[in-house]
Amino acid sequence: MSSNWPGILIVDELIHKRGDLVLLEKRNLKNILHLKGEEQILKALFAGGNISNAFIPSFYYLGLDNRTTVAVGDQLTSITGEPLTSTGYARASISSVNGFSIEVGTSSCKAKTTNLIGFSAISSSWGPIKNLFLANVSSGTAGILYSTVTIGSDIVVAAGDTISLRFSMTLRNP
Repeated sequence: MSSNWPGILIVDELIHKRGDLVLLEKRNLKNILHLKGEEQILKALFAGGNISNAFIPSFYYLGLDNRTTVAVGDQLTSITGEPLTSTGYARASISSVNGFSIEVGTSSCKAKTTNLIGFSAISSSWGPIKNLFLANVSSGTAGILYSTVTIGSDIVVAAGDTISLRFSMTLRNP
């Protein structure tokens, strides 16, 4: 077990497809937890957090971007190269109420996404995409950036391509 794991989110699987052709497949991608995200999680756990006082959002949103470097201090204003909504892109929403299942193992627990999360480039291409990020807002920069996963490969998503993934959240380095 590594003592310097910098995060909470793990992309269990990521698949970039063009039709039936798999262009990229990645597994077990770990993230960097951003300071504001860590603060928000701790407030939810230890400062009376619930959905009504906004420490726990009704939905989490997964987005794509192409920041060259990712830092602990990044915020949503740090996001660069997020695809435009005019190209059919939207951040993927995951319900905080029923979007996760809890898996209890012998040495750790995980909150796993219950559904496959997908992005489809419908009308034009996106990219390059270098990162996945988790936030509490569906668009814009007025929210919390929880974490970022660096994909490790630049992805250019052509019109018609899809990116699908599953992720989990854990407090221990699995």
